[in-house]
Amino acid sequence: MSITRHLLGAARGIRARDRRHELAFTLIELLVVISIIALLAGLVVGLAPVVGVRIREAKVKTELADIVTAIETYKAKFGIYPPDNYDPVARITNPVTNGLYYELTGVIVSNTGPTGYFVVPDDAQVQITSATVNQYFGRDGFVNSAIREQRRRLLHHKFAEGQHAEIFPSTTTPGYTKLEVLVVGFSSDASGKKGSGFQWPLNIPVAEHPVPMNKGLNPWRYVSSNPTNNPGTFDLWAEIIVKGQKKIIGNWKQ
Repeated sequence: MSITRHLLGAARGIRARDRRHELAFTLIELLVVISIIALLAGLVVGLAPVVGVRIREAKVKTELADIVTAIETYKAKFGIYPPDNYDPVARITNPVTNGLYYELTGVIVSNTGPTGYFVVPDDAQVQITSATVNQYFGRDGFVNSAIREQRRRLLHHKFAEGQHAEIFPSTTTPGYTKLEVLVVGFSSDASGKKGSGFQWPLNIPVAEHPVPMNKGLNPWRYVSSNPTNNPGTFDLWAEIIVKGQKKIIGNWKQ
């Protein structure tokens, strides 16, 4: 009996060792697994910047669709598209600094004072004179405007915080006035906001920035007086830099 028990114990020991061998990895197998994990990790790290760019591009396209909808709503209400920054003397349009933000959000007209001014509905502290509007947007005023008692008549499209920014980087900038534009991305502005969109690369010479006074500011471009891609309607587009190359995302067939 003792011999039989000994043989059975030995057999069980062999089976247990076999099971441990079946469950355990050999050194070569462990090295293979580690190599595969390292390869996958490398792929993920390598693709991360590409995925990040595509996510931001998708965000720009979503914002484009939102602004286009707001512009078409404006057209349905007023019978015209929002005016752009057109110089009839020089016969050129400045697509970068335009009053599109104010035309789509609406402004309140105040007749107090010698010249009067415009007030933004969401910020009564902001006062924009006609002279300022003319200087930066090439217009004397806004179509989408009303006196305070008639503010309900305004078309008021709500934009997220990161969709608009001041064209001046600081309140100490010479000629500072609180004036905003719709933006694709920006580094910072006088209010201290910082955007996470496609800012204009800061390593590009200042003179080549869309708004030289505020490096990094990247406004939406807009033309309604003489659009080249959508005759009779309007051109709206964003210019972004991807891997050192300019890419345009616009409201026309790419």
